[in-house]
Amino acid sequence: MTIGDKSNKGMRVKEAIRRTLILSAVAIPVGVCGCVAGVVTGDTPPIIFGAVAIAGGLTLAVMAALATRKG
Repeated sequence: MTIGDKSNKGMRVKEAIRRTLILSAVAIPVGVCGCVAGVVTGDTPPIIFGAVAIAGGLTLAVMAALATRKG
């Protein structure tokens, strides 16, 4: 393995973390909108799916934050 490979590998990891944060940033508001829509219409499935999306988005955000820690 050369130095260039290590640098490239580090960039791929950073890119993956950035994309995970973007997915998380999209999933949380979508989940909130789903929950609100479910409450407004009185339907249970959008509330459940929205709660799952929020929980998944928060989990992804925590994982990405832990991946960026140094130590």
